[in-house]
Amino acid sequence: MNRIIIFAIVISASLLLSCKDNRTYKNKLNVHYENLEPQVLEIKSYNSALFELDTANFEEELKSIQNEYSLFIGDNLDNPAAITYIRNFVTDTFCIRINEMVEQKFKDKSSLNKDIRSVYQRFRYYYPEIELPQPYFYISGIDYETPTVIVAPEGVAISLDYYLTNDDKIYDYVGMPRFRSLRCQPLYITRDLAMSLYGTFVEKAHRQKDVLSEMIYLGKKYYFVEAMNPNLPDSVLLGYSSKQMQWAYDHEGDVWASIVGNDMLYAKGLDVFRNLFGDGPFTQAFSNDAPARLGEFIGLQIVRSFMTNNEMSLQDLMLNDDVQQIFQSSMYKPLKQ
Repeated sequence: MNRIIIFAIVISASLLLSCKDNRTYKNKLNVHYENLEPQVLEIKSYNSALFELDTANFEEELKSIQNEYSLFIGDNLDNPAAITYIRNFVTDTFCIRINEMVEQKFKDKSSLNKDIRSVYQRFRYYYPEIELPQPYFYISGIDYETPTVIVAPEGVAISLDYYLTNDDKIYDYVGMPRFRSLRCQPLYITRDLAMSLYGTFVEKAHRQKDVLSEMIYLGKKYYFVEAMNPNLPDSVLLGYSSKQMQWAYDHEGDVWASIVGNDMLYAKGLDVFRNLFGDGPFTQAFSNDAPARLGEFIGLQIVRSFMTNNEMSLQDLMLNDDVQQIFQSSMYKPLKQ
């Protein structure tokens, strides 16, 4: 009899734990999007079309693809300067090399196309009233001050030369900082696409107030990106190395205790913002092993905790500007080591 009672208690406890697990934020992101449009998504490759043109008859060749790639070429090819600019780009030895690397790296784009289509479908699940523009691939010549993905009414431009990995030191050659070139990997494409969609269609006007407000503002952005691709590893989502991500996990409670204990939660000073949100190779204020932007990591954890412990849709979360309500209802309390 006692065994039966104990067995019943164990089963009940397991069911309760199972129910709790089903309420976690991650389960809420497993939405049924597969039957939504677009079922087929053609992603046009401007770089492929451009570098295949015959430069001996460049003006006529360029005009032959103008309508299809007006997002990049524009509508004024009667201007000799415009043609010269594009010709110089196509005949530049560095750009030729970059294009060859892109064509080799992304020879088979079927998996990439599928991943991008799933972002489009998930976005439609949450925002069916918004029609996303046609996506394109292109190369920028690795101007790393330019966004990796640009969303315009005429199209979404994805610069594939930002995702070559740094195995052959191509990003070192152009002077890109190593902490930045860490993110130049194919896994980051859907992450950067989702961030650009967020900035174009979802993000609300924002003014820096205090640390807590900034953490939750950025946490909401990363939560949106995660909703567009829940399979992204946290290291990719946040732009950390695996080692840095592990440091953040291991020291989450200590970082939070430091923020609260040093009265930084409602601080507004430039130095505090730089330490918690400034990009770079590490955060020296915590450790040379600590990743930068730990305020973003903590903000994401607060928002995740809020979505685990409260019934709210993604859309309503994005519209919710009540920082105190999100913070208090999150019940966020990480343990120190």
